[in-house]
Amino acid sequence: MKKIFLIAISALLSINHSFAETDNHEGLLTWEDFVERVFDDNDDSSIDEEQLFRLQELYSHPANINTITKDELLALPFINEEQADAIILYRERNGEMMTLGELMFIDNLNSEQRSMLKLFVIALPTSSRQASPRLSDMLNRSKQEIAWRSDIPFYRRAAYGDYTESELEKSPNKVYRGDAYHHSLKYQLSSMNHVFAGIQMEKDAGERGVDYLSAHIMLKDMGILKRAVIGDYKIKFGKGLAVNSAMKMGKMMMINSNDRIDNGISRHSSMSEANYFTGAATTMKRREWEFTAFASYRKNDGTLWNDSSGVKTLITDGYHRTQAEHGKKGNITTTDIGGNIHWGNSVLQLSASAVATHFNLPLKPQHDSDATMYKLYNAEGTDFFVGSLSYSYRHKSLQISGETAMSSTDKQNGAATLNTLRWRMNGSNSLTLLARYYGAKFVSINGRAFGENSSVQNEEGFFAGWTSTAIKNIKLDMYADIMYFPWMKYQVSNSSYGYEGVTQMLYSSSTRWSMMVRYKIKAKQKDFTYDSNNGFKTLQYRTSHNMKMQIHYQLTNALSLKTAINASALSFGTNNDEYGFSVSENVRYQSTKNKMHADLGFCYFNTDSYDSRVYSYEPNLLYSFGYTSYYYKGIRATLLASIPLRKDRLWINTKVASTKYFNRDHIGTAQEMIDSSHKEDLLIQLRWIF
Repeated sequence: MKKIFLIAISALLSINHSFAETDNHEGLLTWEDFVERVFDDNDDSSIDEEQLFRLQELYSHPANINTITKDELLALPFINEEQADAIILYRERNGEMMTLGELMFIDNLNSEQRSMLKLFVIALPTSSRQASPRLSDMLNRSKQEIAWRSDIPFYRRAAYGDYTESELEKSPNKVYRGDAYHHSLKYQLSSMNHVFAGIQMEKDAGERGVDYLSAHIMLKDMGILKRAVIGDYKIKFGKGLAVNSAMKMGKMMMINSNDRIDNGISRHSSMSEANYFTGAATTMKRREWEFTAFASYRKNDGTLWNDSSGVKTLITDGYHRTQAEHGKKGNITTTDIGGNIHWGNSVLQLSASAVATHFNLPLKPQHDSDATMYKLYNAEGTDFFVGSLSYSYRHKSLQISGETAMSSTDKQNGAATLNTLRWRMNGSNSLTLLARYYGAKFVSINGRAFGENSSVQNEEGFFAGWTSTAIKNIKLDMYADIMYFPWMKYQVSNSSYGYEGVTQMLYSSSTRWSMMVRYKIKAKQKDFTYDSNNGFKTLQYRTSHNMKMQIHYQLTNALSLKTAINASALSFGTNNDEYGFSVSENVRYQSTKNKMHADLGFCYFNTDSYDSRVYSYEPNLLYSFGYTSYYYKGIRATLLASIPLRKDRLWINTKVASTKYFNRDHIGTAQEMIDSSHKEDLLIQLRWIF
């Protein structure tokens, strides 16, 4: 009787879906809204493109809520273990969900989490399946996708200019080796959620031929085999101190995520040319135990010393446009071998990881002057080893977790630890506390963890975050982070401090509109020269303020408006304060008959300098991201359209963008300079699902 009642209610929700999508604030959420709510777009250093790519991949291929596993639910950063268990338990007690409206009956999920979850799952009936599916069945029931993209610029950069032979002989790196177009091709295969395969190819603008090629095959959940991958893959264990090539947790994400310690192996399927392994990895599972082993051998880019005796700098940008950039391609080989042992149940999890890394040439960072002394504790040598222990304990509404790691090299030995406490005080409030210590002598080649620095090194800090839905229709997120850097940093000639704070409020009622307001302050000490004649330096706080207000209004079932105002202020020493702001409007049309949609956007921006720039998320093509920084004075207009040519099988996505500066007669510098005050681009993507 209970199930019949739930189905009846869900059926009513489904029948009125076209109306509920506008009358219920849960239906207003789009992918762009999700990104803006969850990610901090006021600082490009906090944006993890790999994490965005993985989530957009899940968004493009939604899972069936009736077959999704706990691990797959935990791959969504806004779902914690308690909520994943509640979804699975609801299914076990009540049977398959007829519609996603049944999510309303899971008390552990609030309205925002239900809205977010609906972006990544669908409700479909399941058919009886064999406990151990045969390979022939998986191949016959496979789903494949091909996505091709090309970017066409309607302007000319300096690197494509006409130069004489004498000029090129004197400066050969003034020109790019390839043409001005960007091309990429992506192929994916998935079958019954057990077999995955993919190939990615890319050529950046200025590069010649296929410059990047990546491929993988992965098996998942087949008997005692939890995962196995050959080709390019990613790994994260613990909190990421020893090994994490998957994703780095951002600060806004920290207070809304599950922050699990057993992510393990995942396939590398993005166009990122760094932070992944090439080789093989496997995880075997037996009851509460999991055993993982991996090996990798790949070539990396780097700048060598003139005598080729070692590596001055590792390069991860993936550009090979000029002769100099191409000469640094693949000139270093890296071998990684490691493993993990994990034991866990619903209450306690324990994990031990170890990673050994070998370079064919020694890393020899330059630190022979005052200007380069901050690199004294950078990774140095050919062989590196990191070992770590991780834990996670959950009791009712309280969860504590952490990882402690030790590094051992010929020249550097250090320690690092990160520990988190999460307390769900009641159904409306939760608190997150995090303490971290990353020693200056700790070296982790493959580590990426929560923090301010790009590497897990030279940082101490304490983070406190609070999220609340206690006030009806309002979600409040707040965090504060205090940082200390015991050793020098770039342009910081002594130990230094920093702090950061964010307050974000989201108001969304049962009407057709919602509003988000966010304020952020960030300050870090940096060298400031008071007297350029005698070079007198002292540490001063470089403080930035950013504020964003955004209003989303649903005019009709098909048409919506989004208005945003961004403002920034920067102060540093006795320099004049700098300011900036932008005002943008986005008009979105979503067809009620099919999945065709179009976005028309306009933005006016005015900043005193590049340093006072403002950030805003801009709709973009599938598998690419539109975080845009605006600086100086001008306007930008964009038109994005996604058109299904054959139902849900063949799509054409296109974007036209134009930027006009009012106070610049050229755009960019060096090879990237455009001798004009405006630029226009055309992006085209074809997507075929079969």
